[in-house]
Amino acid sequence: MADALQDVLQEVDRGINESIVALQRVVQQPSISSQNIGVRECAELLVSMMTDLGVEARVMETEGLPVVYGEIQSPRPDAPTLVIYNHYDVQPPEPLEEWDYPPFGAEIVDFVMYGRGTTDAKGNLLCHLRAIAAYRDAGVDLPCNIKLVFDGEEESGSPSLPGWVKAHTDLLQADAALSFDGGFGGSNRPRINFGSSGLLFVEIRARGAEKDLHSARARLVQNPAWRLVWALSQLKGPDGRINLPGFYDAIRPVTALERGMLERSGWDDSAQQRDLGVESFIDGVSGVDAYERLLFTPTCNIAGFGTGWMGEGHKTVLPSRAACRLDFRLVADQDPQVILQTLRAFLDDHGCEDFELEDMGSIEPSRTALDNPFADVVVDAANAVYGVEPETQPTGDASGRQGVWLGGMLGGIPAAGTGVGPPAWRGHAGNEFMTLDHYRNGIRYAVTIWDMFGQRMKGTGA
Repeated sequence: MADALQDVLQEVDRGINESIVALQRVVQQPSISSQNIGVRECAELLVSMMTDLGVEARVMETEGLPVVYGEIQSPRPDAPTLVIYNHYDVQPPEPLEEWDYPPFGAEIVDFVMYGRGTTDAKGNLLCHLRAIAAYRDAGVDLPCNIKLVFDGEEESGSPSLPGWVKAHTDLLQADAALSFDGGFGGSNRPRINFGSSGLLFVEIRARGAEKDLHSARARLVQNPAWRLVWALSQLKGPDGRINLPGFYDAIRPVTALERGMLERSGWDDSAQQRDLGVESFIDGVSGVDAYERLLFTPTCNIAGFGTGWMGEGHKTVLPSRAACRLDFRLVADQDPQVILQTLRAFLDDHGCEDFELEDMGSIEPSRTALDNPFADVVVDAANAVYGVEPETQPTGDASGRQGVWLGGMLGGIPAAGTGVGPPAWRGHAGNEFMTLDHYRNGIRYAVTIWDMFGQRMKGTGA
């Protein structure tokens, strides 16, 4: 088995020029989901490339932009099945003046490829396709069955993905889930996470008189801004506790393994505070306790508040409208739709039945247990390929529908998220880039994960 792996890794090196051309080809095809520019064309391109590699691939419709789905089977008996999530859509390139190279040119300068999507996430995605090519060209059987889910809406919040996954749960059955996205941290070590925060984003609107009034009328007419302030003060007090009934009931406790991972992380209060531009954290929390709060504590944040007059000069008005936007960062196993319903009931119970509540988007939290062989596979593969201990997180503070989220949607199968891009890869900014060395090692990383997964985990018939 070791000799077979070495044969495949050598094939990765021999085929690197073809892999580079493949990445250029995909980067040169725009796929901007927020503007629906080139997304379907990119989906068809990926299907063509996958078919050439022997993958059974097709474009599958959603309520929005399409998913590209493909699968390829291992001939090995009892081979486990790995479902891999990536996204092929990208952010808009604007402002164009921030680019030194054409954003969809995929130009290579000094062994660095520049272009939108080189790291986020077409470079990460291509690592899996080129891993399939390396196994094929080396004449080595795939060690596991592979199912590929390429999302066309990730940069727009993946609004159609939950419905698509629920409609195709049987198709997606697997023994583990994986995603590649983004890149390394400043230490130039691979990062691996085993979860992500959930999100509920809402707007609350309060109304008063039909139009803004002279502020002297505040003696007689209710001010919607005050009503909104009073409601928010009931929702969360100075102690920081969120007062929605049952808000904390579903939260999954932090395990000893997860706490241990935090303790080994090298968390640095001073570095974090310097980066955030603050002198201390809320309640004076520090050290590993601060890191645990960041990853495992839900929030209710006022993201915006609008009412009245704040322009130049004096204008004393009684506003007729007030609105705020709240985002709740949620942790496993909180349900954003349950939180939304509870918030509606909370407002009604506090005399705010007339407040409008708009759901502006939600994402389910995800977290996979660390005591499973797949977590060890991804960590050990990173060590083998990069020769360093990876940065690991038991879950993430940000939100997203990627590999660990998909694992949760498929019944809680083991899952992990990682990425192969270089540090400071300029995600969502001008001059996004991928070094050719990171790309090559990313293909080797995919190959090694698959090899270890095939050796250590037996299939369940997925």
